Amino acid sequence: MQVDDLLVLYINENKENTTIVSKVLKKTVNKIIYATNAKESLNQYKKYSPCLIMVDSDFKNDELVDFLKEVRKDDLKTAFIILTNNKNNKYVFDLMELYLTKYIVRPFSENILKSSLNKAMEIIEKRIYSNIKLAKGIFFNFQTQSIIKENQSYVLNKKESLLINLFIKNPNRVISYEEIEYCIWNGDVSEGAFKSLIRDLRKKTFKTFIKNISGIGYTLNIE
Repeated sequence: MQVDDLLVLYINENKENTTIVSKVLKKTVNKIIYATNAKESLNQYKKYSPCLIMVDSDFKNDELVDFLKEVRKDDLKTAFIILTNNKNNKYVFDLMELYLTKYIVRPFSENILKSSLNKAMEIIEKRIYSNIKLAKGIFFNFQTQSIIKENQSYVLNKKESLLINLFIKNPNRVISYEEIEYCIWNGDVSEGAFKSLIRDLRKKTFKTFIKNISGIGYTLNIE
C-alpha cells in the first residue's frame, strides 16, 4: 500500500486555509472526498468508506468531535489527522482518545503534511493487513478485529475490540482503571462488568495477556 492509494475524506471548516492542504492532497493521494460539517461528513463516510479522515477545524463546538466518536464506535482502522488553528482546543483530550495519527497546529509546512500522510498510510496498512503477534501461535488481526489462536479465529465483541486496541496502542505503560472505564464505558460501569471484560479477553488470548498492577491498573504483557 502506498500514499497514492489513500482515499481521503477532507472535512474543511477553515476555508481560508485550504491552499497547502489541497495542493498536497491532490499531488499525493488517490481520491479526495470533501465535506464542510458533521452531517455531510457522516454521509460521505457512509457512502465512500475512506481510509483516512482529515479534519481541518478550529473546534468552536463539539460537532466534529462527536462525528469522529461515532466513526470510532465501530471503526478502529480508519486513520484520523487533525489540522487546526486552535492552540487551546478544549476538545483536545477527547480527540486524543480516538487514536489520532497526527494532531497538527498551524502554521505547518508541506513536509509536515506529507510526513503525516505517510504515517497514516503505515498505520492503515498495519491495521488492515498485519497480524500482531501476542504470543506463540496467538495473533490479533486489525482488519477482522479477531484473535487467531491455534489456527482458530475468535471475533471480538465491541468492548473487547476497544479494550485490546487500547492496550496495543499503549504497550509500554500501565493504563489506569479510570482510563479503561472512560474509554470503554464512558466512565459508567459496575465492578463486575469491568472484571468480566478483562477475564473474557484473557480467555480469548492467554491468561497473562493483561497484567494487573495492584491499585493502579493494567498493562499489556506480550510474550
